[in-house]
Amino acid sequence: MNWHIFQRKEREVNIKKFAPMLVGAILLILILILISGIFYKKKEVLVKEKEENGYQLKENILLKNDFEIKEHFIQPGEVFSKLNTALGLSSEKLEQILILSQKVYDLSNIKAGNQIRSFFDQESKKFIKIEYQISEEKILLVEILENDELKAEIQEIKYEIKPIRVFGKIKETLYQSGQENGLEDKIIIEMADIFSWDIDFGFDVREGDEFEIIYEKRYLAGQEVKPGKILITRYQNKGKDYWAVYFKDQDEREDYYDLEGECLRRQFLKSPLNYRYISSGYSLRRLHPLWGIYTTHQAIDYAASCGTPVSAVGAGTIVFAGWKNNVYGYSVGIRHNGTYTTEYNHLSSFAKGIKYGAKVSQGQTIGFVGTTGTSSGCHLDYAMKKYNQYVNPLNQNFDRSEPVNDKYMNNFNFYKEMFLRMLPK
Repeated sequence: MNWHIFQRKEREVNIKKFAPMLVGAILLILILILISGIFYKKKEVLVKEKEENGYQLKENILLKNDFEIKEHFIQPGEVFSKLNTALGLSSEKLEQILILSQKVYDLSNIKAGNQIRSFFDQESKKFIKIEYQISEEKILLVEILENDELKAEIQEIKYEIKPIRVFGKIKETLYQSGQENGLEDKIIIEMADIFSWDIDFGFDVREGDEFEIIYEKRYLAGQEVKPGKILITRYQNKGKDYWAVYFKDQDEREDYYDLEGECLRRQFLKSPLNYRYISSGYSLRRLHPLWGIYTTHQAIDYAASCGTPVSAVGAGTIVFAGWKNNVYGYSVGIRHNGTYTTEYNHLSSFAKGIKYGAKVSQGQTIGFVGTTGTSSGCHLDYAMKKYNQYVNPLNQNFDRSEPVNDKYMNNFNFYKEMFLRMLPK
């Protein structure tokens, strides 16, 4: 037998025998390659989507695009020059930023609760910029230019804005009814502030009162943040409609006006107790609601929890701050002009800086509700004098601030009509 012929036939037999196994192995390898490719692409897409939808958190560092970001919320008592650890910057760099930024904003005045962020290149770890939240509208940006010099500027925050429309009726309080209708605390308090020259929301509110409002819901990088401005609102109290329309003119003056363009701001507030401190659930320390109001003598008694902040109803000069007598206890007196003075009695203590000769602004905290002197419980005794004679402040018709400038009335009416058409009712 020819040996070569035998070997060739043997190889043919072996190939036929193992051919199915070889084909199966090749197919298995191809399937694995295909699956791994699909898995890789799917993973790549997921990572890409995650990066596009927001920041990725890596320990306490945010990563986005080519930046490594360290963010920090200012704590009470913190100063900018001591934020080197929180921001990942040297003390020398912080001092350099502090000095440079003073031309546009003084970082020695950073406020507790505001956000500050430092940005670094992910690969080189080089410092790129710093952002400080001055307010809900503006940020301070300090960045390094190509020549390694620092540049500081204030920028407006670019929000995506969606108008929200709400209508509601009062059952017990504005705060409770506002919450039941989906309003956030910030909007409820701002509504009370807007009408604070005409309505005392601690006492004037009645069951059946109604309100309607359009306000801004804001989004930043796709995430919902604090709500923005109230654009228009109406509050019906005891059958009377009170309107407020937001308007900012070309001279950068912004305020709230009634439907005729008259400014809602007056010389004096309706109440020395700000609604934000007497609406349960909003203040840092939960306070009981007010018990009542009565006007049986020459002053108005507001029964409120001890420690509730007391506000100056108007701008003026402190003419008395101290122990008045055994009847009124600790007291503050403010001269507002040649016509009016106001008195605040039975205080537990005074706010910082309140002393004889000090200047105060409207709404500024001057002291805190107490029960000093002759008092049966925590309350504020509030009185007003006109030409040195006691008057009932609730009956006074105080002057308003300047109305919309005539040259901007057409613009005001345009926005007013646009907002009115958007109202929910």
